[in-house]
Amino acid sequence: MSTKKESDQKPEVKAEILIRKAGLLDAKAILKVHYAAVHDSRPGSALSFYDRETLDCWSPVVDEERVGNFISCFKPDDELMSVALLGDKLVGFASIVPRLNELRSCYVEPASSSNGIARRLLLHLEEEARQLRLGFLTLDASLNAESFYQKLGYQSDGLTRHPLPGGLSMTAVRMYKFL
Repeated sequence: MSTKKESDQKPEVKAEILIRKAGLLDAKAILKVHYAAVHDSRPGSALSFYDRETLDCWSPVVDEERVGNFISCFKPDDELMSVALLGDKLVGFASIVPRLNELRSCYVEPASSSNGIARRLLLHLEEEARQLRLGFLTLDASLNAESFYQKLGYQSDGLTRHPLPGGLSMTAVRMYKFL
């Protein structure tokens, strides 16, 4: 039996998800989300499909060198990147490269992965792609992410090898969606 009266209990308040354009100041948080998502150990995560060497090559430890490399390669005119904030915490990011009709990334930190953030990020970027008059998007989906993209209307087009930094490659699923 509870000793608190109903009037003493505070209602649960859900933080609002804000999606905005990524900036250089987001670099370290973006890389931390990437690392956490790639190295997640829950059932069905990338670890269920890829070995540790592949995961480490796909997303190395976030250190100052990696942050510096990210910043030096950040080209907002070439790759449109958006971030998702839950409260004041960056919990996800996604990007497209319009000149290639490519969905380049969509990652959410594991603790926030069931909040619909990845879906919202993807729908946001698809709308940007439509405004740019792109007729379709393609991507190389990790094996663990294929079903996520299928639920949002992407079609599988067979297996491919996706190059990773450092010379390795990983098995991925080539996918596309007409917008």
